[in-house]
Amino acid sequence: MIRANHNNFVVKFSKYYTKVLIGFFFSSIKYIGHYEDKGLPMLLIGNHFSFYDGFIQILLNLKVFKRKFHFMMLEKELRKNMILTKIGACSISKGKRSSLASLDYAVELLEDKENLFLFFPQGKINSIYTREFKFEKGLLSHILDNAKNDFQLVFNVNLIHYGTKLRPDIHVYYETQTVDADTTAEAVERAFNDFAKTCFLKQGAA
Repeated sequence: MIRANHNNFVVKFSKYYTKVLIGFFFSSIKYIGHYEDKGLPMLLIGNHFSFYDGFIQILLNLKVFKRKFHFMMLEKELRKNMILTKIGACSISKGKRSSLASLDYAVELLEDKENLFLFFPQGKINSIYTREFKFEKGLLSHILDNAKNDFQLVFNVNLIHYGTKLRPDIHVYYETQTVDADTTAEAVERAFNDFAKTCFLKQGAA
C-alpha cells in the first residue's frame, strides 16, 4: 500500500488550485451545517458524484474542520498520479492481501487528533440523483471494530443548484454524528441515508 506523504508546498498549491478550479466552474459554494470541535480526529463520509468531489471536501476542511487532510483511492489509480500522496492520498488494492494494511492505516490515521480522513463509502462515482446509498463492506466496519480511541464522524452530502445561473451553486451539507462502542457499519449507513434525505428536501426548497 502507499501512504500519504504531505508536502507543505504541494499542499499550499493544492489549496490555491482548488479555490481557482471551483471558482471557475461554480458560481458559489454554500456551507450548510453545524460543527462543534471536540479536539478529536475526524472520519468524513461523503457522497461521490463527480470529479469535483475531493476538491469540494478540501474546501470544506479549510472552511470548517481545519484538519490535516487524508483520503483513500485505488492503488492502480494513485500510481498514475503519485503527487496526490503529497496532499494526503493513500491507497488500497481491493481484493488483495495488502488491503488489510490499508485498513489498518486508516485506523492509524484516526489516532491523531490533527487528522481528517475522507472516504466515499459507495466506492465509485454514482449519479447525483442517487437517493439510496449502498455502502461497500470492509473499511468502515474495520475502523469501527478496531479504533483505539474516540473520533468524530461527519456526514457530508454535496449537491448542485443551477436555478437561472450559467454556473451552478454548490450546496455543502454536513452534520456531526455520535459514535460509540456499539455503533455498527449498518447503523452508520442508515443514518447517512436519513441525513441525505434531509439534504435533498432542503435542496428542493432552496
